[in-house]
Amino acid sequence: MTTPYISHVEWGTEDPDELETFLSQLFGWQFDRFAPNYRIYLPGAGGISVGILESSRMKAGGTPNVSVRVDDLDATLDQAAELGGEVVVPKTPMGESSYAFIAAPDGNLVGLQQI
Repeated sequence: MTTPYISHVEWGTEDPDELETFLSQLFGWQFDRFAPNYRIYLPGAGGISVGILESSRMKAGGTPNVSVRVDDLDATLDQAAELGGEVVVPKTPMGESSYAFIAAPDGNLVGLQQI
């Protein structure tokens, strides 16, 4: 048996258009309509899929923390702010790497890692 691993992450939001626009512009992800009230980004082989669920029950910021690895954390933080996001945990060194958290315009948290 193989070791279980995370294969999909999902953010819930009452405003899926706003979250989709933010994530698409920040990371270049292209979402497809998958089912009613659901959008999905399917990366190439070996990547983790990303879902956006339109839901009044899953409140922005109440879904699991998800982190995205980026090449340039400072540039990504600047771009997130330009797109209407807010830095909620500034760039924080962690050994040879750094992390930060931003809030998307809809309130969902997105972790960022530079390793």
